[in-house]
Amino acid sequence: MIPVKIEGTEVTPSNERIDATVGEKITLRVSSDTDEEIHVHSVPEYSFAVQPTADQSFTFTVDVPGQVAIEVHHHDKTLATLIVR
Repeated sequence: MIPVKIEGTEVTPSNERIDATVGEKITLRVSSDTDEEIHVHSVPEYSFAVQPTADQSFTFTVDVPGQVAIEVHHHDKTLATLIVR
C-alpha cells in the first residue's frame, strides 16, 4: 500500500522508488483536498480520478517488468517510480 497525500500544492510521496513484482496488486491510498488525476504509466496504463476527500483506494497490477512512473497530473509531479521485476 502506498499512502498518497495531496494538500494545496504539496504532494507526498515525491519521487519515491518502490520495488514491485510482475502481477503484484498495488494499492494507492489517497487523501486529497482537491480534484486530481493519477496516471500509472505501465502496461496496461491506468488513470484514477481523485476526489477532494480522505481515504480513497485505487488498486492496479503491472504486467510487464521495468520502471513505471506514478504521476499526479494537475500538480505535474511524480509520486513514485515502481521498479517492477
